[in-house]
Amino acid sequence: MSNFEFKRLRRTIIIFRVVQALLLGLLVFMALNFQQIFYMGGKPELFFSSITAALVIQLILFYPVYRLAKRDAGVEFESSAIGLTAEDLKAFRKKRLLGDLWKFAGITFYVSFVVFVPDAKIAPGVSPVLATTIFSFLMSGLAYFQCFNYSAKKRMNEV
Repeated sequence: MSNFEFKRLRRTIIIFRVVQALLLGLLVFMALNFQQIFYMGGKPELFFSSITAALVIQLILFYPVYRLAKRDAGVEFESSAIGLTAEDLKAFRKKRLLGDLWKFAGITFYVSFVVFVPDAKIAPGVSPVLATTIFSFLMSGLAYFQCFNYSAKKRMNEV
């Protein structure tokens, strides 16, 4: 059994907790804003439709997000072993880059989807789609960070 130095991994977990709190606050803020927009527009039922759709999307995306977070936590865990060679560090760097590429692709999808959605004045039915997209993005981010922390702590406790 190898020795591990978890200082970096513990710091990452703390940073991810702070990010989770910020994302949760942003999710609540956006939910209140969209709820007000839909209520002022005379269609408060669109808010619940958006939340329901975002939850369904989150259920669909949960497993891939979980797998990515578990993989990333595994890479961080394994890279915290003491006495790694330069080749090992290079391999871990490549694995991190691949994980970062997947995260960048997901963020790019959501950002481009939100940016290219037409203005609500041009297309009145677009607000529920925008709300669903934003809620889904924030919940996916929360799920990733939560799954990463869970997987990392589980692996740390096994040692």
